[in-house]
This record gives sequence, structure tokens and C-alpha cells, in this order.
Amino acid sequence: MSREELKEFRPELFLEQNTGTKMVELFQNEVLRPIIKYQHNLIIGSVNSQSLFKTILNDRGPRLEFQEKVKQFITSQSALKNQLIGYVIGLMTSSEFEFYLKNQQELNKRIHGMLCQRVADSFY
Repeated sequence: MSREELKEFRPELFLEQNTGTKMVELFQNEVLRPIIKYQHNLIIGSVNSQSLFKTILNDRGPRLEFQEKVKQFITSQSALKNQLIGYVIGLMTSSEFEFYLKNQQELNKRIHGMLCQRVADSFY
């Protein structure tokens, strides 16, 4: 299977695009979001398998507080965070990966934010 064929597995998302959208935001909506959606079960399973995460689940509290706890947890677990980012990067085509490398710092922040939001929404 070629790297380009990976696109066929991504779910199609219908998001509004503004004409003035930055390339990074376009990349987020056209590449990152579909990959993260496709990898949902893997992402959730990886986070849920962490024993420390179970304590967060047992003490959810208000929604915003829970979202912040999830974000802090994923941020503090660097191996898990890098693994989750790897799930996303691993399904990029060669040209997408080149764009990712040129914008790695900003895209990692966006990936991290989307992952934290997805995990928090899935468990609350």
C-alpha cells in the first residue's frame, strides 16, 4: 500500500472553510481532524489503559475541570503524548509529513489540543 492510499481510510468531514484560512488551519481540518477521528478507538484505548488515568475518571467533577485534568494528564505523560501524536503522524502521506515537519511546533500544539478535547469529550 502506498502512503497516498492512506487517505482512502480517513472519514470525510464536512467543515466550513473560510476563504482567508491559513495553511496550517486548512491542514488541521483536512488532514489532522480526519486522522484523529479515524484513530479514535486507538487513542481512547491508549489513554484508558493508563492506570493513573483511572483516578481522573473516578473524580470527574465539573466538565471544564475534567477537561483541564485530562489536558494536564496527557501533557505530563510525555511517552503517552508522543505515542498519540505518532498515531496521527503515522497516517500522513509523504507530502503531508513534509508540511508537518515545516510546521511541527504549531501542529503538535494543535494535535495535542484536539487529542485532549477528544479524550475529555469521550469520557465525560
